[in-house]
Amino acid sequence: MMRRAGFDPLYELERSLQRLSGRASYESIEGMKNEHDREPTPDETAGMVWWNSLAESDRAAWLARADSAVPADAWAVYKRLGDLERQPRTVN
Repeated sequence: MMRRAGFDPLYELERSLQRLSGRASYESIEGMKNEHDREPTPDETAGMVWWNSLAESDRAAWLARADSAVPADAWAVYKRLGDLERQPRTVN
């Protein structure tokens, strides 16, 4: 049976994996292996401290605002909105 894009849902995935396996150089794989060994950036450290300081309910609320399950996404939303939410609100 001939497999073609549009008829076989696994076709594109298979083709992508073939392309990736042919392109992945040893240097890039080594770089990925060492990614976990690097020191976090100051922003990443601040995000980890912020996340660890939150109660579970606050974590859930920030993840919901970020529409994600990734704490780094919640941190990005907090940096955008967090200061605004702490500002006093005035009613005219």
